[in-house]
Amino acid sequence: MDNGTIVILLERMAGWLMFNRFHKLGEKKDLKDLNRKIYIFKDSSKLRQAMNEYENYKHIVN
Repeated sequence: MDNGTIVILLERMAGWLMFNRFHKLGEKKDLKDLNRKIYIFKDSSKLRQAMNEYENYKHIVN
């Protein structure tokens, strides 16, 4: 999305972001796969930094 938001496809990544105090703007069914959900967050440099940090910690939270 190009309206200042970012779509997260992974539930665990969305959980990590919420754990790090980022507010989820919305949650919808993935139109490509109705068994999945997409998670919408406000895009920011801090959010992107937290996403990069997830790569270092995902072995702990998975």
